[in-house]
Amino acid sequence: MDRGPLRNEDIDLDEVRVIDEDKEIVGVMSSQEALEIAEEAGLDLVLMSPEAKPPLCKIMNYSKFKYEQEKKQREVRKRAAATRIEVKELKMRYNIDTHDYGVRLRAATKFLDGGDRVKVICQFRGRENDFRQLGLDMFMRFCDDVGEGTGTLDGNPTMEGTRMVMMISPTKEKVANQVSKKQERQTRSKAQRGEGE
Repeated sequence: MDRGPLRNEDIDLDEVRVIDEDKEIVGVMSSQEALEIAEEAGLDLVLMSPEAKPPLCKIMNYSKFKYEQEKKQREVRKRAAATRIEVKELKMRYNIDTHDYGVRLRAATKFLDGGDRVKVICQFRGRENDFRQLGLDMFMRFCDDVGEGTGTLDGNPTMEGTRMVMMISPTKEKVANQVSKKQERQTRSKAQRGEGE
């Protein structure tokens, strides 16, 4: 378990440079003197930079500092989650039925509108490997049916063993639109919980 930086009595150094909570330099002194100043103010003495010459200590409210750090980390994780793009997989055969093809097409459009990438897989078994061109034609038709405004093809379809794979990415406008929607939802939920600025 990470206990964080050394603080209060854990700091046992002959000489430290001390900064108060207003970021004003107090001076260079022993860690005992610095601890007495911190205790008089009702705050903690925290070793911020042990590598510095002399080591740097700050007088502050450590609990508040730790809370602020955790809050920043939560915000970073939330922002990363908002911009994360998932890869959705659709499987089909080269001789897919018209209705099934329409179902896959609607699913792909929905995923791309949601800002996710789509991985389309066409599986060939046994003698079906002779019909790879039909699979490629089906992929090209699928890509055209998805439409330029919804998604774009990432390179050409490739063969991975007995599977033909094609990646379709959402357009940049769709991704930006989805990211702004997610951030708007997060802001709205914060306001409802009373955490707004």
